[in-house]
Amino acid sequence: MVLIAGLTTFVLWPREEEKTPPQLASAATKSLRAWRGVTYAGTTVDGNGAIVGFRLTVARDGTAYGTLSRDSGALAELAVSPERTLLRGNQQWWFGHEPGSADALANTWVADPPHGVTGLAELSRLTPAALADALLDEDSDGSSGADKWRQSASTSVNGRPAKVLTDGTLRIVVTASAPYRPLSVGLPGSAEPQRSTTPEPAPDIGDARTAAFRSGPPGGAVRSAGHASAAAGEPAPDPGLSSAVSEPDKAQVQRTTEAVRRVDAKQEQAEPLSERVAAQPDVAVQATPTPPLCTTPSCTAAVTVTNRGTAPASGTVMVTVAGQTALNSPVSVPPGGNRALTATARNVAPPGQTIPVTWSVVFYAPDVMGDDPALVKRLADRGFRLNEPMGDQRVNSGPPNGKAVLQLLDAMTPGIGPRTSPLLRKQRISDVGQTVANLVQQGAFEPFYELVVNSDNLKLSDESGFGELREKTAQFSDSDRRTLQHASDLARAGHEVVWGTTFKPAGSTDGYKADLQDLTRKQTIQRKAVSGSTDAVVNDFAKAIGELSGDGVTPPGFSKVAWVDIAPNATTALVGMDRQALVKELKRLKLDKHCRGAGGPAFDAAVFTTYPPGPDGTPQRTNSVFTCNELLSRAADHRKYIQSEMIWKTNNDPVWFSDNYDSIGRRQSKATAENGVGLPQLAKDNENNWISRHELPSAPGARLSPAKSVGPGSVGDRKRSSLLDKVADHRKASVDLTNAERKFRESRTAASQVASQRVLDKARQTYRRELGVKPNNSSISERLGESAARYHVVPKEFPGAEWISLPKTPNGADMFDQLYRLKDGELLIVEAKAPSSGLGWRQGKGRHKGKLVQQGTREYVETIIELMKERAEKSPRDGKLARDLEEALKQGKLRYVLVKAKEGGGSYAGATLRDCDIS
Repeated sequence: MVLIAGLTTFVLWPREEEKTPPQLASAATKSLRAWRGVTYAGTTVDGNGAIVGFRLTVARDGTAYGTLSRDSGALAELAVSPERTLLRGNQQWWFGHEPGSADALANTWVADPPHGVTGLAELSRLTPAALADALLDEDSDGSSGADKWRQSASTSVNGRPAKVLTDGTLRIVVTASAPYRPLSVGLPGSAEPQRSTTPEPAPDIGDARTAAFRSGPPGGAVRSAGHASAAAGEPAPDPGLSSAVSEPDKAQVQRTTEAVRRVDAKQEQAEPLSERVAAQPDVAVQATPTPPLCTTPSCTAAVTVTNRGTAPASGTVMVTVAGQTALNSPVSVPPGGNRALTATARNVAPPGQTIPVTWSVVFYAPDVMGDDPALVKRLADRGFRLNEPMGDQRVNSGPPNGKAVLQLLDAMTPGIGPRTSPLLRKQRISDVGQTVANLVQQGAFEPFYELVVNSDNLKLSDESGFGELREKTAQFSDSDRRTLQHASDLARAGHEVVWGTTFKPAGSTDGYKADLQDLTRKQTIQRKAVSGSTDAVVNDFAKAIGELSGDGVTPPGFSKVAWVDIAPNATTALVGMDRQALVKELKRLKLDKHCRGAGGPAFDAAVFTTYPPGPDGTPQRTNSVFTCNELLSRAADHRKYIQSEMIWKTNNDPVWFSDNYDSIGRRQSKATAENGVGLPQLAKDNENNWISRHELPSAPGARLSPAKSVGPGSVGDRKRSSLLDKVADHRKASVDLTNAERKFRESRTAASQVASQRVLDKARQTYRRELGVKPNNSSISERLGESAARYHVVPKEFPGAEWISLPKTPNGADMFDQLYRLKDGELLIVEAKAPSSGLGWRQGKGRHKGKLVQQGTREYVETIIELMKERAEKSPRDGKLARDLEEALKQGKLRYVLVKAKEGGGSYAGATLRDCDIS
């Protein structure tokens, strides 16, 4: 504004003309070329089809440092210099690529890992200039790639308006106003993972000779599922990723360069992964009875140990026969050498009789097989010949590697014993061995190990299930892997699942085979992984729907879930859409036609996994859940559908649940919202499912007396005190692991990921030392409250109380924690709680139907009694106890108390006692 001789003159500057999408793309990539480096925070897909998160800073010359991670707690550091690539992964990381060598490789640097291990191509292709070239690649006809860009959506990144651009394959998020800078990119990559889904036929292993595995063919070249792109001379694929991008400041580039130089200098002798895996002993051991028919009081066998490998072999030769240890001798064998020993055992044949015996022999090398000789001996006694190759020898040529592999063999064969028929033993060992060999080859060992060993969730209807697993794992797609990972997640959360085999409901001769059966939630899930176009999404969704409607797929009473898992490097524009944009596009694609069939909707829930940018532009894996009601609705307000989606995910998406709630259903943060809707408060219904607290009215809450402290000094009995300390220590290990896992998932920088990974590894080691392979869930914390009540508070405060055993329930709920009969004849109900637990809410029954009732109230007592009555026909004891409790309640001879353990870390710290008013 200019004032001249009393007149006001306005000078209007011309408004900048809004740029077209091609102009925005061109301006953003021009800006990108001038960057001093690129900091990435995104996701990609590795050679095994697993989703990998990465946080990297890449300088102009290709020098890069950062981290790679998977949801399971797997983490690897990556340091890239112009000369080589160095990678250091934790044990969980190597479970996904070299499970047999995971212990040896953990937390050590290896040089030049195959691209399939990292999921990223050569880091020189992720420099500012290379990324700009990838975004504006010229077509073969010479036309500029910038000309094809169009705007697909508007968004906001760190509070700054932005536009989402796509050329039909690539995606880029650009600031909506000058200076125009890229904020996020999506590159589909140039090649699918080069994984063989149909291996060559395996050699005959019907002689029941079995072993664990080393991933690597003869000569040491690594060629398992994740390593297809590693061979010399093969070009690396273009990077396929979805990532937030930003320009690092000078200090960050300097830190990156210095970190890489430091690692490179200290790890000058780091060996390539192929050499690390190949440089191992390869021992053959054989026991020959002399003579074959022993008639003397003592029987012998000649034992020969031969080292066919390239490294010295040191270990113990263990020989057993007829339940006796015939030899347990340390031995060392140089490469190419052999040793001869003699095993001796007592002749246990009854007088005048001949009995068949089997000499079981194994060379146990702790540095290869792990630190559990009892595990090795147990497998050898079952018939596994652990020093011989098994499976497809063109893929797995070496001897047994890794404790984890042996643990999986053990978990899959607990039914093999002395009375197992030779034919069944032979077939079971063959099927199990080939299944594990397949899993290692296909890069799917990690989720199956979690499912079977850590979650104890191998569900087979009959012996034929082992053959089904063998066939299933021989041909393994990305869809199979994502489904197996989901099965593992569900199992860790306490669900019973069936994956890879036929499910036969109890009392039925009919079998049902689907991608996944969730027996806990009664759901049949058909899941498809898509890395291609929108047409592929539409076609695979239709395929899942068709399979759900087929014969022998969905058991009676099960709901149908069609799940499309869009990979972060997919070419479809759907991959970057949030829920609001996705539902509009699904309607435009007319997917609601599957809701209009003559027989009604063809599915109960449709789930789409996408990777929309989060508030800071980082892609966020998002599972959006739709029902036909929403797909057919024309309403603009989808709030109620979003609320329903969140309740669905509390019950069916364990990763989402653990990110947002603790184990007893309390919100991690009251401020958290999803798609503009706050997280619901939770309660349990009569089927032990989570529901929204606001869906039903609530009965009056618990009325409690003041807390009475019962200190640990009053336990009295030394054995009980020791037991309570042990239970408290187990709870601490469980809580520490849960907190470490959450902190790891929440890490947002490479440095914080490395720090949190170290804490997580330590917590995982402590947990495994204390609790072995027991699943880490709320039952561990619950046991502290239960033990405090049973072994301390009740004996101290209610002398002479008689323990009453309660019947087990199908879902572990719908029953009181503990019940006692007091000396005066009264009944005592105990609600036992861990230090961090409170009184929960659930759906009422009987006269309280349609309400939520809280533990510690009369309404809750009457609800549980009603549930016990319903079970009386199948469980007469439930019926008798229900009558006793109901009569005691009427006569005022029923007490209800809350016992809550105190927080004491790894030692028992006592508990508090409160009376619950149930008058």
